[in-house]
Amino acid sequence: MNILVHTAIAATSLAATVAVAFAGAAILDSGAPVAAAKSDRLEVAAEAPAETRYITIESRGDQVSVLQRVPVTLTASN
Repeated sequence: MNILVHTAIAATSLAATVAVAFAGAAILDSGAPVAAAKSDRLEVAAEAPAETRYITIESRGDQVSVLQRVPVTLTASN
């Protein structure tokens, strides 16, 4: 029974290693020698106008940090 458990652990580790290798290879750009450019891989549903400015807001909690990128809509004046 001990051999079966260790064999199952080894097989699971091997399968996970192969899966990570395939995922990493899928990210590689076939034309580039190193890796694909670091960019968002999610599609953008609607493009914002070029003149829109953004600000990043960070909210912190216990063991959690949330970043939000929101458009600037108001301007302060004296």
